[in-house]
Amino acid sequence: MQWQGSGRADTPAADAHCRLFLAAQGEAGSEYIAQAAFAVFGPPVAIACADWACEWLQGRTIETARSLNSKDFDKALCLAPAERYAALLVLDALNAALADWGP
Repeated sequence: MQWQGSGRADTPAADAHCRLFLAAQGEAGSEYIAQAAFAVFGPPVAIACADWACEWLQGRTIETARSLNSKDFDKALCLAPAERYAALLVLDALNAALADWGP
């Protein structure tokens, strides 16, 4: 698998690190995320957020992926206020992966 985008983020205060990898299919201009994978070092909530994001991203366009926000994580995973940092961690890694992918 060739990854078109990869991004990383960390939260030193929570000692959590996340890497997201994205692979595309389709014609230029109508590409979609065919596969998403992650590597997370941190608490279970960070792993759960990355896992949910990768499942959600598959089959979606880049534009749709850019619209993902912390409220989507909260709705899907019922995060406690103290756990919301994990969603932001994954979103930071996703934004970095999308920036690595290109415009």
